[in-house]
Amino acid sequence: MTIPQNPYIAGNPVGDSNAFIGRADVLSEVNRLLANPNANAIVLYGQRRIGKTSILQQLAEQLPKIGKYCPVNFDLQDKASWPLEKVLEALACEINHSLSLPETQELKFSNNDEFRCRYIPQVLRGLPKDSSLVLLFDEFDVFDNPSTDQAGAAFFPYLRQLMEIDRRHLQFVFVIGRKPDDLTTLALSVFKGVKSKRVSLLNKEDTVRLIYLSRDNKTLDWSKEAIEEIRELTSGHPYLTQQLCEIIWNHAYEEETDSPPIITPAQVQAAIPETIESCVNALEWLWNGLAPPERIVTSVMAHAGPGTINQTELEQHLAESGVRVVISELQNAPQILQDWDLIEPDQNGYRFRVELLRRWIAEKKPIGRVQKEMDHIEPVANNLYQAGYGYYQNSQLETAIDLLKQSLSLNPNHLQAGLLLAHIFLAQGKLKDAIALLERIYKYNPGATRTRLVQALLDRAEDTKSDDDKLNIFNHILRINPDQAEAAEGRKTIGKNRGDEALEKGLLE
Repeated sequence: MTIPQNPYIAGNPVGDSNAFIGRADVLSEVNRLLANPNANAIVLYGQRRIGKTSILQQLAEQLPKIGKYCPVNFDLQDKASWPLEKVLEALACEINHSLSLPETQELKFSNNDEFRCRYIPQVLRGLPKDSSLVLLFDEFDVFDNPSTDQAGAAFFPYLRQLMEIDRRHLQFVFVIGRKPDDLTTLALSVFKGVKSKRVSLLNKEDTVRLIYLSRDNKTLDWSKEAIEEIRELTSGHPYLTQQLCEIIWNHAYEEETDSPPIITPAQVQAAIPETIESCVNALEWLWNGLAPPERIVTSVMAHAGPGTINQTELEQHLAESGVRVVISELQNAPQILQDWDLIEPDQNGYRFRVELLRRWIAEKKPIGRVQKEMDHIEPVANNLYQAGYGYYQNSQLETAIDLLKQSLSLNPNHLQAGLLLAHIFLAQGKLKDAIALLERIYKYNPGATRTRLVQALLDRAEDTKSDDDKLNIFNHILRINPDQAEAAEGRKTIGKNRGDEALEKGLLE
């Protein structure tokens, strides 16, 4: 008896397998580039988990079949902290392995110029006539990280020199997980004059082909309604489509069956919770690739629901979530999210492209959990806060105040800058300034300010001589915290005193 085989592959690259579907536009673009004698490099970019590594695998397998190409796939993911010489040695090792070069080929270089001036020319001379060496660099942008610049600072200018050795016989395909424009100037210098191509979601036809992998191997069939349900949920995201179909397939075969089951929309819906749970690591990785403004906007939009949200509604939701002023970084976020296939425009505003992703963000990344991102929306403002905090620690309070005010002028949503400034005001006895600032923050983030605001109001009540003013303050405190004992006792005392006075006055009359 033949054991049915689940044809879906979720989580691993699928290049050169039956599970690799579509991407004709990307592959054709690479083929045109490699056949062009005036160009020798192309950049493929797209969001994480969109299938870029699978494309490189497919290229490595298919290029030798369509032309005189000798592809070498080289993953840079774990090499960002390596010194340049170690990266070059690893690359030479991969070239030797991929091209089946003799083991005697030297892989140690007394200096980096030996790799460029001796090793690569020697490899090119050994290729079949008119052939070219095609270096496929995966995760290239990990080198573009200021915190780990050991390899990147040296590798980028070195690579630019390498690209000029023999433009006809040494070619490059770079894969990056962000837009080329978002790279640093040093990294962009490598791509001067280099064409780029975005790797996006699968189109409708290719999404259906991917779903039909189980029909092709005669293990599962699909109703038209079920296919449409999957398209609505994944919008052609290859990883999420594979994952959802894999789980649906597993559910269908939990019970023995004599003929291929036909999947219904109800079975698709039943697989959603497990799909979202199984994708947590991948979706966290995608989330971590977003900048703070994009995280805040996606969280707010996800919480708003699956429909369309226009700019006015978005700003209203942001205000309700603690964003007092929508600064330029937040205004630009929708366009950036659109460029990354996360949201799409329609006649009335924006909506999520991938419903499964929206549901995961709404569940796992509600705005309450990402409010801390607001401090990082404007990097200069955050740097000013850090500098102000340093001066505060050194008891240089006036300088700290000036820097914190500058921080808040650039990013009025910076919670830590506001809280520290209020703390300094309290330390200086500037109760009025401190309370005004804490009141403003409390409207949007009560959890972070309730205790400090209540204490500041109690201090103000203690300094107030008028019972009417004290009573107003105590009532305000009890609206903030109905269980605040000191305010309750103060209000009770004022009431009792007024009652006693009224009684005494009545007796005298």
